[in-house]
Amino acid sequence: MAAPGVPESTATSPSPSPRRRRTRRVVGWSVAGVVLVLLIAAGWVGIRGLLAKNELESALPYAKAVQSSIVSGDLSAATNAAAELRKHAERAASLTSDPVWRAAEIVPGVGPNLAAVRTAAAATDSIASRVIAPLVAVAQTADPSRLKPVGGAVDLTPLREAQPVVTRAQLAFHRAAASVAAIDESATVGPVRGAVDQLRSLLATATPSVDALGNSAKLLPAMLGGDSQRTYLLLVQNPAELRATGGLVGALAVIGVEHGKISLLAQASGTSIGPFAQPVADIPAATQGLYGPLLGRYMQDVNLTPDFPLAAATATAMWKAHGGGTVDGVVTIDPVALSYLLTATGPVALATGDSLSAENAVPLLLSQAYARWSDPAQQDAFFAAAASAVFGKVASGSADGTALVKALVRAGDERRMLIWSAHPSEQKVLASTTLAGLLPASTSSTAGIGVYFNDATGSKMDYYLTTHVEAGTAVCRADGTPSTRVTVTLTNTAPADAGTALPAYVTGDGTYGVEPGTIRTRVAVYGAEGGLLVATTSGSAAYPTIAGTDQGRPVSLFTVDLAPGQSKTVSVDLLDVQQKTPGMSVTVTPTLPARGTTPDVGASGGASIIALDCTTAVN
Repeated sequence: MAAPGVPESTATSPSPSPRRRRTRRVVGWSVAGVVLVLLIAAGWVGIRGLLAKNELESALPYAKAVQSSIVSGDLSAATNAAAELRKHAERAASLTSDPVWRAAEIVPGVGPNLAAVRTAAAATDSIASRVIAPLVAVAQTADPSRLKPVGGAVDLTPLREAQPVVTRAQLAFHRAAASVAAIDESATVGPVRGAVDQLRSLLATATPSVDALGNSAKLLPAMLGGDSQRTYLLLVQNPAELRATGGLVGALAVIGVEHGKISLLAQASGTSIGPFAQPVADIPAATQGLYGPLLGRYMQDVNLTPDFPLAAATATAMWKAHGGGTVDGVVTIDPVALSYLLTATGPVALATGDSLSAENAVPLLLSQAYARWSDPAQQDAFFAAAASAVFGKVASGSADGTALVKALVRAGDERRMLIWSAHPSEQKVLASTTLAGLLPASTSSTAGIGVYFNDATGSKMDYYLTTHVEAGTAVCRADGTPSTRVTVTLTNTAPADAGTALPAYVTGDGTYGVEPGTIRTRVAVYGAEGGLLVATTSGSAAYPTIAGTDQGRPVSLFTVDLAPGQSKTVSVDLLDVQQKTPGMSVTVTPTLPARGTTPDVGASGGASIIALDCTTAVN
């Protein structure tokens, strides 16, 4: 109790005991120690993070140098750059993987950023050590210039030696890419998020090349007859008369391959196969409802469907029914692809006295030949002779190996070369590539859209047809379902007097009810799997269409007639029911966009991606 007259609150308290003072000092020093440890840890992590950032930034130029050196053929420079890349990547991974760094990842706010940096560094290290370094090491034996045919045969030994290395590298790449894709950016700061996005973009850019290399290593030794003799049906498509996969089958050849030795076994015209009284293959009812029964009866029409595996299987059934026997696969090319190959072989002399070159292949084969010969048999013979001459030049080994590989890659990227294998294990690998010619696939975030063209003029007027495709997607509905609009513009660039000035074989001469000079085209727009077709319009009015489905995809099939100089734009509105966000990929039939009489050789026939105005979308 306080003394009388003195407030209790000011009374003198007893002095703390020595034991209590010692406890306070211990707690104080402990707190100070923890703070000091945290400060040291923060400094440790901060310094190592800065060093890791510098290492990753230093690695980037070497990654680019590896790519450019391999492309240029300087394998010594590529090896040196790969070593430097690996050194910087290893340091970055080491700096971000010690126990202190891992422990700091549990700290709220800071932790997600540290985890993202560690994952990115580890992925970069894995790609440098398990992907780039081994691929550079086998690049010498798998050099494209050594893979070209010599004396009609490809040496398969380098391919077999590289196969296990390339397969492991492809697997390691996808594991690293998956780890980066799994990074949760929602709690990361701007600089970290930007770095992760940049790494994802680089990996996305590299994925097609890595997969192409890996798939080639898996497929080529067997497909080139390394285990047993192989036989392939080569279909030469004519884009002057369009079909969904690229063009009417004007000529075909049978290619034999055994232990890398390539032989031309037979040639024939597309018109010489069939027609058959009844379809020789099973055509799905939905597909036949869109394109009719001709797919299974005429070789020239097997590719009215954009589903290349179906077209290829039908072509092999026709060849067998014709007495040609069984084949191991089907390959397509067109004159544009031939022009790419001619950049590697140089000009080829033809028996007619013509010199076929990269510059004149398309106009010579798809225009001048029709002015020179009115007999289709002579035209087909010239077409076949040209393809045979290019094949012979390639098989002889006189082509530049690097240029040859680039030509084949370009043709594949533009879907001017498609491949189907009758062997299920090989077809499974092909199915993951653009070479397979499958209908567009969709994901939860990407709607696979297809735009395909089929000639209905019954002539070669598509030499003068230009196509332009635009597509856009956005969320325009309250329920969050993405809407997609595909706009197709077709133009007839033939001269005004095309009906009388061009050969009757080119115009069709009205045989199928189309005015000479007019181009009639059937356009098929495919929506995403599980989606819905909403409307087909031209201007503000509904446009006549056949609404159908094909392999679970909505299809709008409509016809456009164009006189010389005319143009027509048609839009198709779709709902992407299975997609959660607006995204899309668009596949378009490769065409011959014409400028007067000079096609823009090399145009891929792709689509322009545009912003969708929701105020105009039909929902």
